[in-house]
Amino acid sequence: MPYDFANILFAGPCNARCPFCIGKQIDARLNVNNLNEFPLRNLDRFVEMVIEHDIKQIVFTGTTTDPQMYQHEGRLLELLRSRLPCDRQYSVHTNGQLAIKKIETLNLYDRVCLSLPTFNAQTYYRMMGLCRVPDLGEIASRVKIPVKVSCVINEHNINETPEFLEGCYQAGIKRLVFRKLYKDKREWDVTSGLKVRGEYRGNTVYDYKGLEVTYWDFDRTESTSINLFSTGYIGTSYLLAETQ
Repeated sequence: MPYDFANILFAGPCNARCPFCIGKQIDARLNVNNLNEFPLRNLDRFVEMVIEHDIKQIVFTGTTTDPQMYQHEGRLLELLRSRLPCDRQYSVHTNGQLAIKKIETLNLYDRVCLSLPTFNAQTYYRMMGLCRVPDLGEIASRVKIPVKVSCVINEHNINETPEFLEGCYQAGIKRLVFRKLYKDKREWDVTSGLKVRGEYRGNTVYDYKGLEVTYWDFDRTESTSINLFSTGYIGTSYLLAETQ
Protein backbone atom coordinates (compact mmCIF):
# COMPACT_ATOMS: atom_id res chain seq x y z
CA MET A 1 0.00 0.00 0.00
CA PRO A 2 1.15 3.62 -0.53
CA TYR A 3 2.34 5.55 2.52
CA ASP A 4 2.34 9.33 2.97
CA PHE A 5 5.07 9.49 5.60
CA ALA A 6 7.90 7.54 7.16
CA ASN A 7 8.18 8.59 10.79
CA ILE A 8 11.31 8.21 12.89
CA LEU A 9 10.20 8.23 16.52
CA PHE A 10 12.36 9.29 19.45
CA ALA A 11 11.76 8.44 23.09
CA GLY A 12 13.37 9.47 26.37
CA PRO A 13 13.34 12.45 28.74
CA CYS A 14 11.57 15.51 27.37
CA ASN A 15 12.02 19.27 27.71
CA ALA A 16 8.24 19.73 28.03
CA ARG A 17 5.53 18.21 30.21
CA CYS A 18 2.42 18.12 28.04
CA PRO A 19 -0.52 16.48 29.86
CA PHE A 20 -1.77 15.15 26.51
CA CYS A 21 1.60 13.58 25.52
CA ILE A 22 1.01 10.87 22.93
CA GLY A 23 3.69 8.76 24.58
CA LYS A 24 1.36 8.17 27.52
CA GLN A 25 -1.13 6.47 25.18
CA ILE A 26 1.39 4.13 23.57
CA ASP A 27 2.45 0.74 24.92
CA ALA A 28 5.33 1.58 27.29
CA ARG A 29 7.38 -1.25 25.79
CA LEU A 30 7.71 0.83 22.61
CA ASN A 31 9.18 3.84 24.46
CA VAL A 32 12.83 2.97 25.03
CA ASN A 33 15.28 5.87 25.38
CA ASN A 34 17.15 6.22 22.07
CA LEU A 35 18.37 9.82 22.37
CA ASN A 36 22.02 8.82 22.26
CA GLU A 37 21.84 5.85 19.89
CA PHE A 38 23.55 5.86 16.49
CA PRO A 39 22.64 4.33 14.23
CA LEU A 40 19.07 3.75 15.34
CA ARG A 41 17.79 0.22 15.86
CA ASN A 42 16.49 -1.42 12.67
CA LEU A 43 17.34 1.64 10.57
CA ASP A 44 18.44 -0.59 7.68
CA ARG A 45 14.98 -2.15 7.36
CA PHE A 46 13.36 1.28 7.69
CA VAL A 47 15.46 2.57 4.78
CA GLU A 48 14.55 -0.51 2.74
CA MET A 49 10.84 0.12 3.32
CA VAL A 50 11.12 3.80 2.37
CA ILE A 51 12.69 2.76 -0.94
CA GLU A 52 10.37 -0.22 -1.44
CA HIS A 53 7.22 1.90 -0.99
CA ASP A 54 8.73 5.03 -2.58
CA ILE A 55 7.89 7.16 0.46
CA LYS A 56 8.83 10.78 -0.22
CA GLN A 57 8.42 12.31 3.25
CA ILE A 58 10.64 11.33 6.20
CA VAL A 59 9.66 12.89 9.53
CA PHE A 60 11.69 13.18 12.73
CA THR A 61 9.21 13.23 15.60
CA GLY A 62 8.77 11.86 19.11
CA THR A 63 6.60 9.75 21.35
CA THR A 64 7.83 10.83 24.80
CA THR A 65 10.46 13.42 23.84
CA ASP A 66 11.28 16.18 21.38
CA PRO A 67 13.35 15.04 18.36
CA GLN A 68 15.74 17.97 18.73
CA MET A 69 16.92 16.37 21.96
CA TYR A 70 18.38 13.54 19.89
CA GLN A 71 22.17 13.78 20.20
CA HIS A 72 22.96 12.77 16.61
CA GLU A 73 20.33 14.77 14.72
CA GLY A 74 22.55 16.19 11.97
CA ARG A 75 24.53 12.97 11.68
CA LEU A 76 21.38 10.91 11.14
CA LEU A 77 20.12 13.35 8.51
CA GLU A 78 23.43 13.08 6.67
CA LEU A 79 23.28 9.28 6.78
CA LEU A 80 19.72 9.15 5.45
CA ARG A 81 20.49 11.57 2.62
CA SER A 82 23.42 9.37 1.61
CA ARG A 83 21.30 6.21 1.53
CA LEU A 84 17.98 7.42 0.12
CA PRO A 85 17.16 8.94 -3.29
CA CYS A 86 17.76 12.68 -3.49
CA ASP A 87 14.07 13.47 -4.04
CA ARG A 88 13.16 12.62 -0.42
CA GLN A 89 12.10 15.47 1.87
CA TYR A 90 13.01 15.59 5.56
CA SER A 91 11.01 17.40 8.20
CA VAL A 92 11.04 17.68 11.99
CA HIS A 93 8.06 18.04 14.34
CA THR A 94 9.35 19.95 17.36
CA ASN A 95 8.08 22.04 20.27
CA GLY A 96 10.66 24.69 19.38
CA GLN A 97 12.35 24.90 22.77
CA LEU A 98 15.73 24.15 21.15
CA ALA A 99 15.03 25.74 17.77
CA ILE A 100 17.21 28.84 18.18
CA LYS A 101 19.98 27.03 20.06
CA LYS A 102 20.13 24.41 17.29
CA ILE A 103 19.25 26.71 14.38
CA GLU A 104 22.06 25.39 12.17
CA THR A 105 20.82 21.83 12.61
CA LEU A 106 17.22 22.91 12.09
CA ASN A 107 18.19 24.39 8.74
CA LEU A 108 19.49 20.99 7.60
CA TYR A 109 15.87 19.85 7.21
CA ASP A 110 13.61 20.69 4.29
CA ARG A 111 10.66 21.70 6.50
CA VAL A 112 9.79 22.19 10.15
CA CYS A 113 6.49 21.74 11.97
CA LEU A 114 6.38 23.71 15.20
CA SER A 115 4.00 22.56 17.94
CA LEU A 116 2.77 25.81 19.44
CA PRO A 117 -0.65 26.11 21.11
CA THR A 118 -0.55 29.75 22.23
CA PHE A 119 1.45 32.96 22.57
CA ASN A 120 0.22 33.44 26.14
CA ALA A 121 2.72 32.30 28.81
CA GLN A 122 0.06 31.24 31.33
CA THR A 123 -1.83 29.19 28.74
CA TYR A 124 1.44 27.71 27.52
CA TYR A 125 2.23 26.54 31.04
CA ARG A 126 -1.17 24.85 31.32
CA MET A 127 -0.72 23.06 28.00
CA MET A 128 3.02 22.40 27.82
CA GLY A 129 4.14 22.51 31.45
CA LEU A 130 6.68 25.25 30.64
CA CYS A 131 6.82 28.98 31.20
CA ARG A 132 8.92 30.03 28.22
CA VAL A 133 6.98 30.38 24.97
CA PRO A 134 9.20 29.95 21.89
CA ASP A 135 9.51 33.16 19.88
CA LEU A 136 7.72 32.27 16.64
CA GLY A 137 8.80 35.50 14.94
CA GLU A 138 12.48 34.90 15.68
CA ILE A 139 12.31 31.27 14.62
CA ALA A 140 10.53 32.15 11.38
CA SER A 141 13.07 34.88 10.59
CA ARG A 142 16.11 32.67 11.21
CA VAL A 143 15.14 29.45 9.49
CA LYS A 144 15.73 29.03 5.78
CA ILE A 145 13.02 26.41 5.35
CA PRO A 146 9.19 26.52 5.40
CA VAL A 147 7.59 26.58 8.87
CA LYS A 148 4.21 25.01 9.61
CA VAL A 149 2.56 25.62 12.98
CA SER A 150 0.60 22.83 14.67
CA CYS A 151 -1.77 24.12 17.36
CA VAL A 152 -3.46 21.63 19.68
CA ILE A 153 -6.90 22.90 20.68
CA ASN A 154 -8.51 22.33 24.07
CA GLU A 155 -10.40 24.27 26.74
CA HIS A 156 -7.32 26.30 27.69
CA ASN A 157 -6.67 28.05 24.38
CA ILE A 158 -9.94 27.86 22.42
CA ASN A 159 -10.77 31.53 23.16
CA GLU A 160 -7.37 32.67 21.90
CA THR A 161 -7.69 31.36 18.34
CA PRO A 162 -8.47 34.73 16.64
CA GLU A 163 -5.33 36.30 18.15
CA PHE A 164 -3.35 33.16 17.35
CA LEU A 165 -4.38 33.27 13.70
CA GLU A 166 -3.31 36.90 13.41
CA GLY A 167 -0.05 36.25 15.25
CA CYS A 168 0.89 33.44 12.87
CA TYR A 169 0.00 35.64 9.90
CA GLN A 170 2.12 38.50 11.26
CA ALA A 171 5.06 36.10 11.74
CA GLY A 172 4.90 35.18 8.07
CA ILE A 173 3.65 31.63 8.60
CA LYS A 174 2.06 30.10 5.49
CA ARG A 175 0.53 26.93 6.98
CA LEU A 176 -1.31 26.43 10.27
CA VAL A 177 -3.03 23.31 11.59
CA PHE A 178 -5.58 23.48 14.40
CA ARG A 179 -5.43 19.96 15.77
CA LYS A 180 -7.99 18.10 17.86
CA LEU A 181 -6.53 15.79 20.46
CA TYR A 182 -6.70 12.10 19.71
CA LYS A 183 -10.09 10.65 20.80
CA ASP A 184 -11.38 14.09 21.86
CA LYS A 185 -15.01 14.10 20.74
CA ARG A 186 -15.51 17.81 21.34
CA GLU A 187 -15.85 20.07 18.30
CA TRP A 188 -14.09 23.45 18.31
CA ASP A 189 -15.18 26.53 16.39
CA VAL A 190 -11.80 27.71 15.12
CA THR A 191 -12.56 28.40 11.45
CA SER A 192 -15.75 30.49 11.66
CA GLY A 193 -15.83 33.07 8.89
CA LEU A 194 -12.89 31.56 6.99
CA LYS A 195 -13.20 30.72 3.31
CA VAL A 196 -12.94 27.05 2.41
CA ARG A 197 -9.86 26.46 0.29
CA GLY A 198 -9.96 22.71 -0.23
CA GLU A 199 -9.39 19.42 1.53
CA TYR A 200 -6.40 17.36 2.62
CA ARG A 201 -6.66 13.71 3.70
CA GLY A 202 -10.27 14.12 4.81
CA ASN A 203 -9.74 17.43 6.64
CA THR A 204 -11.04 20.78 5.44
CA VAL A 205 -8.53 23.48 4.51
CA TYR A 206 -9.40 27.17 4.95
CA ASP A 207 -7.84 30.53 4.09
CA TYR A 208 -6.90 33.41 6.40
CA LYS A 209 -5.26 36.31 4.52
CA GLY A 210 -3.33 33.82 2.42
CA LEU A 211 -2.48 31.65 5.43
CA GLU A 212 -3.53 28.04 4.82
CA VAL A 213 -5.50 26.79 7.84
CA THR A 214 -6.45 23.14 8.36
CA TYR A 215 -8.76 21.76 11.03
CA TRP A 216 -7.21 18.35 11.72
CA ASP A 217 -9.39 15.60 13.18
CA PHE A 218 -7.64 12.26 13.68
CA ASP A 219 -10.98 10.44 13.43
CA ARG A 220 -11.43 11.72 9.86
CA THR A 221 -7.82 11.63 8.72
CA GLU A 222 -6.95 9.36 5.82
CA SER A 223 -3.15 9.62 6.16
CA THR A 224 -0.90 6.56 6.17
CA SER A 225 2.60 6.05 7.52
CA ILE A 226 5.29 3.63 8.58
CA ASN A 227 6.77 4.33 12.01
CA LEU A 228 10.20 3.38 13.29
CA PHE A 229 9.79 3.17 17.07
CA SER A 230 12.76 3.63 19.40
CA THR A 231 12.87 -0.15 20.03
CA GLY A 232 13.40 -0.82 16.33
CA TYR A 233 9.83 -2.04 15.82
CA ILE A 234 8.27 -0.73 12.59
CA GLY A 235 4.53 -0.13 12.82
CA THR A 236 2.15 0.80 10.02
CA SER A 237 -0.66 2.55 11.89
CA TYR A 238 -0.84 6.31 11.35
CA LEU A 239 -2.50 6.54 14.76
CA LEU A 240 0.47 5.62 16.95
CA ALA A 241 -1.70 4.84 19.97
CA GLU A 242 -3.33 2.04 17.99
CA THR A 243 -0.04 0.25 17.32
CA GLN A 244 -0.27 -3.34 18.53
